[in-house]
Amino acid sequence: MLRLLLGFFFGTLPYVTLAELRTWTTTDGRKAQGEIFEIEGDQIGLRIANREYRFSLSRFIEGDQVYARKWQSQPRCKLCSKTLGTRTMEAGGKTYHTACFKCLVCKKVFKGGDKFRRDQWGMLAHVDHFSYVATCGSCGRMFAKREARREQILDSNRFACLNCLSNAVLAEKALGLVNERVKKALAKIGIGKPKGKITLVLVDKPTLDQEAKRIRASGKLKGLTLTKFRTVTKGNVSNTTFEHRILVLYGLPHTECEAVLAHEHMHVWLNELFVEAPPDVVEGFCNLGASNLLKIETNKLSSILLDNMQKSTSRVYGEGYRKMAEKLSRLGWPRLLAEMRSRGKRK
Repeated sequence: MLRLLLGFFFGTLPYVTLAELRTWTTTDGRKAQGEIFEIEGDQIGLRIANREYRFSLSRFIEGDQVYARKWQSQPRCKLCSKTLGTRTMEAGGKTYHTACFKCLVCKKVFKGGDKFRRDQWGMLAHVDHFSYVATCGSCGRMFAKREARREQILDSNRFACLNCLSNAVLAEKALGLVNERVKKALAKIGIGKPKGKITLVLVDKPTLDQEAKRIRASGKLKGLTLTKFRTVTKGNVSNTTFEHRILVLYGLPHTECEAVLAHEHMHVWLNELFVEAPPDVVEGFCNLGASNLLKIETNKLSSILLDNMQKSTSRVYGEGYRKMAEKLSRLGWPRLLAEMRSRGKRK
């Protein structure tokens, strides 16, 4: 929650207009039309075809880097990223156009002393109006409930912003395509093809919660792995077969869906080895699979999801992830996988 401490102030900065949409060229010659929405450190945020991506600025040719630094040098509104004129307002160390600095519910400009909340995307709302605000369950973007389209209300009071909804996984065919990308990425770190068959199922939140409760799983789950196995022994030879069902929450954007699937594939790998370990080790290890996919992505959502994992206060999912990430940095994937394999009853 933020409190507005300053009212109007008048600057003396000239209003500068640049052609915001331009062609960007990478050092290997690839081109794309896009506009900057933010620059943080050596990371540049580009909006391309209505989707937001983040790249290392060094990825682009020198002319683009010069343009980006010039863009960054000009004072800009925290909400719309356009250059500031003389009518501005400031709060929490951020500066806004007066017209932008308003509550997304009542549409009124904030006044001195107003209390408000701001999300990671710059959206603002009065604290007193927060019961009328919907928050995207994936990216955390706020929007007014009364302005939400029917398709943005997914289930059980779960909302999706229009940006996340635009590339949401809404059908199992699409889920299968995402899964292929995940399998290829995990194979590169040593998580190979499982022995058993995997069935992917899109489910709503009540179904996911019901299945989680049945096996006594807890947490704010967006995916769940259910494994069945059967061992047949003939003489001195035993053979174990597996069947896996991966439940994935309906309506996740591609980036988050990849992370969820990667996490669940790590569970499949552990299950087939019959690994026995404390919950924080198991979930922390599985979150390494999720973070691996998120680091491959270049959009702002992947950055937000990675940051959420890093800052999570959950003993199992947050502390467990940080502990396993530290171990991964010391051991590398081959040695870490060997260590986890040594915990299993089936080598």
